[in-house]
Amino acid sequence: TFTPGKTLVLTAVCVWMCILCSGDAFHGRLAAAGTDRTGSGQHFPQGKYTHSYFVGYFLFDSCLMCVCMCVFVFVCVCVCLSSSQLIGEFTLMRDEAYCQLLKQLTANTSSKPDSCQRGWRLLYILTAYHRSSEVLKPFLLKYLQQASRSAGAQYQGIAKACEQNLKKTFQYGGRVVPPNSMELKAMMAGRSSKRQLFLFPGGIERHVKIKTCSVALEVIEELCYEMGLHRLEAMEEYAIFLVTNRGQSVRPLNKHEYILDVATEAELVDTNFSFWFRRVVWTQPLKFENELCVAMHYNQILPDYRKGLLNVLPHGKVSDQQFHQITKLAALQHRAKDVIFIPSIHELSEYIATPLFKKQPPQQWVTMVTQHMQQVQTLNPHQARAQFLGEISVHIKRKQRRLKKGILHADHLCSTQKCVVMFGLCGAGNDGSGPPGGGAVQPHPEAHCWSQLPVCRPQPGGHEHTAGHSVAAGAGITQTTQTRTQFRGHM
Repeated sequence: TFTPGKTLVLTAVCVWMCILCSGDAFHGRLAAAGTDRTGSGQHFPQGKYTHSYFVGYFLFDSCLMCVCMCVFVFVCVCVCLSSSQLIGEFTLMRDEAYCQLLKQLTANTSSKPDSCQRGWRLLYILTAYHRSSEVLKPFLLKYLQQASRSAGAQYQGIAKACEQNLKKTFQYGGRVVPPNSMELKAMMAGRSSKRQLFLFPGGIERHVKIKTCSVALEVIEELCYEMGLHRLEAMEEYAIFLVTNRGQSVRPLNKHEYILDVATEAELVDTNFSFWFRRVVWTQPLKFENELCVAMHYNQILPDYRKGLLNVLPHGKVSDQQFHQITKLAALQHRAKDVIFIPSIHELSEYIATPLFKKQPPQQWVTMVTQHMQQVQTLNPHQARAQFLGEISVHIKRKQRRLKKGILHADHLCSTQKCVVMFGLCGAGNDGSGPPGGGAVQPHPEAHCWSQLPVCRPQPGGHEHTAGHSVAAGAGITQTTQTRTQFRGHM
């Protein structure tokens, strides 16, 4: 167990080892009559060969790598100390690290060509993990802002990145998981981003550029922008889930969690982990003109519809109007697959919920769907999916009106509430026009393994009703009122 005293001793030992490693260079400097590294004739002040002076003076020369290793060990040790009390113990230490780096970045005259560059990269790592004190913060930000805005400055880009890292560290708390070897090598090589795969319902793939300090909220915003959603109210209804062990373990990401922190920890558990993007609250209207948005919602709703969760049968009977709507929705599902021939009985048994499919002979279903196929042949797959969602929304609104009027029997209340939970789509939204569909919709190879994540919507009176399904076959997710409250708190 690390204690403040043990950690201070460990860090002091690391610093002392760095100094010893550079002993040859140190004695060589002294033997050279105390001249400085530039050969300009300056001499070391007599009687001032302190360790701090030495480390600061030789940081970007012979002992650069040693000091880099020292600071990295310090970062890793501090990351291990998660309690706020222990973190507070290291405030002065972090400030000292920042001051030493800024001192050596200022007017650095080392003969090493990559001396200053390595210093900036080390500062980039430090700003991603640890905040400075409030006293040093304004001076540190001012230094980074001047470095990033000075005309002709050589390190404008990385200075700006350090400033952004530091601001996010103050806003979100900083990275907490030490970088793995691959990420650390990438950062020291000047690469600060990677493309991370995020999966939509149905296995639609989207790659997002993830930087060192990217958080889940930024990814949600970017994916919502691609779906044409720009209003904050709309973005708040989506979440990212981490799926490991082939769907046996699922958890939603806090919107302030660092993506690379989550990915680093997940790799230790399952190298085949995945991130999934889902809608979890249904109050804002759907945008039917955006192809990606329609495909995403269609794929998320479809499994629940096929399980019969969106159907209400008063007294267990199906009316002629319901038969008409069910067959039309089956035809739209078939056309959404970009096929125009008549569906088989087996296909119809997939399109229609089993309890409903048994209400009449299979051949009669084929006859009724054939009539609707002639009407939907002129639609393209995107239009078929959009019309399917529109028909479902009309169906749900009708059930809601009947519920309000007290027409439905009390024992059907629960299933009707599932309909209200599962769908909040009431026509196209007015939250701004978005980009087109964003390219062809290609399913992920593992899409057939996954089902849908829980979908919830708050009801009047502060209660929530959920329709939860496993993320993969055999993996159940049970939610109580308490866990749902915690879940929404993290969103």
